[in-house]
Amino acid sequence: MDQQRLTWLLEQHLADKATEHERQELLDMVKANVNEELFKQVMFEKMQEEIPAFPANASSWQKMVQDVVNIDKTPAAKQSPRVFTLYRWMAAAAAVLLLIGSVAYFIMGRTSNAGLAASQKALPALVVTPVNKSLLQLSDGSRIWLDDVKNGKIASYENTTITKQDSQIIYTTTNHSGATHYNVVSTARSSQYEVVLPDGSRVWLNSGSSIRFPASFSSKERSVELLGEAWFDVLHANEIPFVIHSGNIVTSVMGTAFDIKAYPGEHAMIVAVQRGRVKVQSGNRSLATLEKGHQVKVMADESYFQSTIDTAHIAGWKKGDLYYKDEMLADIVADLQRVFNVSIQIKQASLKKVITTVSFNKNTGLRKSLDIICRITDARLSESNGTFIIE
Repeated sequence: MDQQRLTWLLEQHLADKATEHERQELLDMVKANVNEELFKQVMFEKMQEEIPAFPANASSWQKMVQDVVNIDKTPAAKQSPRVFTLYRWMAAAAAVLLLIGSVAYFIMGRTSNAGLAASQKALPALVVTPVNKSLLQLSDGSRIWLDDVKNGKIASYENTTITKQDSQIIYTTTNHSGATHYNVVSTARSSQYEVVLPDGSRVWLNSGSSIRFPASFSSKERSVELLGEAWFDVLHANEIPFVIHSGNIVTSVMGTAFDIKAYPGEHAMIVAVQRGRVKVQSGNRSLATLEKGHQVKVMADESYFQSTIDTAHIAGWKKGDLYYKDEMLADIVADLQRVFNVSIQIKQASLKKVITTVSFNKNTGLRKSLDIICRITDARLSESNGTFIIE
């Protein structure tokens, strides 16, 4: 079962954008495979995006449950016991998670005015899979859909004001109050947002990315968490390090500009330095101290290697330049799905693992970009029901 494809189909279904072909593909994908854990993981991650608020697409989740239940009504003689059990598990899991979301909503609704202490009990979740619309989650559980609000003040805490200016979210704080209010900004596919953090540091989030950070930093450390890709321009502060947590990888700086690419499920994480110096470690193990024009690639098995990189290519995605150096085709395609908000399949497992270097501009367009990829990987491109297929 392909996790990226499964996630995409679930998202299309929940957004009520799935074609009949995609809906059937989703059901066939589950029916043809018995990897319950993978389906459980992806489905739970999608449900987590709706908690603690009541699921915005509750009817779609209910439809998912009904789809599964309807398939379960297929005569037992036509199903293997294993598949029958899997369908029953899916229906039960979806129903239980939906119930949890409903209960959480009821509780949050009853306690929304209970004061600051109550609101701090829940930490807003990092979004593992891309949201349908770019989102700001506040520490009290409320959500602000960034593309739907006008420029100007959009929220505030005791000493912090949050304003929006086009694709920029700005945090302004007078002083640290002692209470820590965590916020999460998540970008949708084909979307980018810049966040000006309370210390003046800037973070530009690429498509399908998510960052969690305090609305005001303490005087000892500036710490954030990242899933996806972001370019950081960190304001120098003596004795107050800036630390980014990306899964098991920790990147520490004092003041510098660099890019981190750490999408869940991809084969490598990359840290590339545009200015200054960056320290990268995994747990207590130091991996690299990088200077301008250097990068480290950390593989899923925790092996890693350093290389040089033209600083012009670092965070080129900010201006539409898509540059991939020695990356797996599967990861490149996953990136293109985020950038262009489309569905792309790679048929052969061996083709997914092909390592290649390629670059083009977003203005080149998806079709031409895929044609370039197919030429250099000796593959063929086709399209079926809105899905691009590489084989």
